[in-house]
Amino acid sequence: MRKLLFLLFIMIGQINFAQKIDVKSIQLLKGTEDGGCFHPVFSPDGTYLLSTAENYTGLKQHNLVTDEVVTLTTDAGAGYGVRISSDANTILFRKTEMKNNLRYTSLQQYSLSDKKQMKLTDAMREKISPVFVGDRAAYIKNNSLMKVGKTSNKVVSYINVEDKKMVLYSGNTRHVLSPNGEDKSYFWASVSPDGKHIVYTVAAYGTFVCNIDGSNVVSLGKLNAPVWLNNQWVVGMNDQDNGYQIIASEIVATTIDGGMRRTFATPMVGIAMYPSVSADGNKIAFNTEKGEIYIIDIQIN
Repeated sequence: MRKLLFLLFIMIGQINFAQKIDVKSIQLLKGTEDGGCFHPVFSPDGTYLLSTAENYTGLKQHNLVTDEVVTLTTDAGAGYGVRISSDANTILFRKTEMKNNLRYTSLQQYSLSDKKQMKLTDAMREKISPVFVGDRAAYIKNNSLMKVGKTSNKVVSYINVEDKKMVLYSGNTRHVLSPNGEDKSYFWASVSPDGKHIVYTVAAYGTFVCNIDGSNVVSLGKLNAPVWLNNQWVVGMNDQDNGYQIIASEIVATTIDGGMRRTFATPMVGIAMYPSVSADGNKIAFNTEKGEIYIIDIQIN
């Protein structure tokens, strides 16, 4: 019995040790000192970060090696739902414009190697969501995946929110998921790196994790704008508002079973919002209410 208890103690200690997150440093991203940079997104290779205006107008590239900042586009709507190819060279985004008091959207592509922007579709009234099929541009329109050009590749598991419902696109199939009920409104949904889980937020009910098929729903409490840190941790923001604007916000990490929750201390900033995670899970970027961007270097032991 003593041996069994000893082994159990060792196992619990190893689990707790494996789940510990250590903060190595928190630094202001150079070039964002004057603010105006919001909603950061890391490139898959970790060499740069994208930012946009608070209202998602334009895209800036922040080189994390040279500290160079380049404006890629000033198009309205470009920063909302922006996508980066796995080789980090191609950026896919939407351009919104008004014509006769009506909103139109087109799919745009920016090539970092060519330093050129290209229009991939004509402006349309329908809502579209950019997505990559392999490294080829595609978009979702009217509940269908539309590929740009010829490609035989199939879409990797991808969650899109359509009419306030989660829709899972996988291969050439489409599945509507309503794990908390069909009467709920879903948003901020994404698939885990290993493709086994989905994190999502339900309006007025908080954030949840479920299996890729919508089963085994677990509540994570309040955790807005959630993103995957790795397959076991999710990062989001715990924000408070006065009905008009956010008055306080902290960056929080939680395990997908809801068993462990870690708040990152950021005493140098007033409000920490909209986290983004590097592909290797070692960095978390967030913006302040002024549009400064900070990067937290972490280590998961």
